[in-house]
Amino acid sequence: MAVVLTIIAVLLLMWWLLRFVPAGVEAHMPMPYSTALDRHLWVPAVIGAVWSAALGCWWGAALYALLLVLVIAGESPYYRHPFGRTANTSQATANTAAYGTDRPGASADGVIRAMTLNCRYGRADAENIVRLVRERHIDVLALEELTDELVERLSHAGLNTLLPYCQQGAQHAGDNGGFNAIWSRAEPVGRIATFLNIHAADVPAITIDADACDTPGAPSNPGRQVTFAAAHTKSPMRGCREWSYGVRELDAIVTSPEPVVVLGDLNACLDHRCLRDVLAAGVHDASLDVAHGPTLTFPSWTPWPRIELDHALANSGVVFHSAQAITVRDTDHRALLVTVSVR
Repeated sequence: MAVVLTIIAVLLLMWWLLRFVPAGVEAHMPMPYSTALDRHLWVPAVIGAVWSAALGCWWGAALYALLLVLVIAGESPYYRHPFGRTANTSQATANTAAYGTDRPGASADGVIRAMTLNCRYGRADAENIVRLVRERHIDVLALEELTDELVERLSHAGLNTLLPYCQQGAQHAGDNGGFNAIWSRAEPVGRIATFLNIHAADVPAITIDADACDTPGAPSNPGRQVTFAAAHTKSPMRGCREWSYGVRELDAIVTSPEPVVVLGDLNACLDHRCLRDVLAAGVHDASLDVAHGPTLTFPSWTPWPRIELDHALANSGVVFHSAQAITVRDTDHRALLVTVSVR
């Protein structure tokens, strides 16, 4: 039994180390799925260490302990602030605590509240979504896996009254479970149906005045504009290569001369090399910036095991102040809510 436990420990260590293979190699089944479970390898690590120690197999116990340390190290970026990311965020965070505000429908101190949700083939509860928009004073809403029928239900539930401006991505036969769309409280100063080419559903985007949500009807300030985009990369089961390419293409926002925020179901977590490559290029993630742990969004129906597939990414022109996941009825993803401001 001691030999078997040691062999299992070696195999689990090899499993965890697969996270370091190049992104192109990672884009082969079943690696995207096995890598997504890396954060949960602490379970066999603890069981194996205790079992090995009980049998007096100290080599095995040491290997399991090493695995546990590696898993913890892999999660540690979620609990430490990247250098330079926390400047000027304390007051904004305090002003937006719990996503509340003294003026319903208005943002505080130039902070914009954004929300993204995968609607699971258009099945998500429209009333639930609109209620969240109303209660959380959402300024920008990005939805993925939409259908025309769900858009109609959202309109009937009052979404267009709360967020009157919308940009949809063009619909295609090969869409990734549905099309994407993005809504805004403030009138856009620019909009586009395809902001990024990620070999999946179109990535619609709107550009708004960063202060317009704070003061509706205020004149546009060219120096305070920010672009929000709704993205949904292919899931690996719909195309492994397209999934990896789509995630890596997100690093294009680094070169944008204006502040950009990409919201959506990216079908990737920090354990995936392709997403880490994007972050290494200079893109930053809301959960990592807030440093309160991963914002676990999938699956919605069980509290464990969950992983973080939905993200808010931005270039250097944007600061994230908070990130939170909330369960929405009739969809397998949880909604991701973030607050952002322009530097």
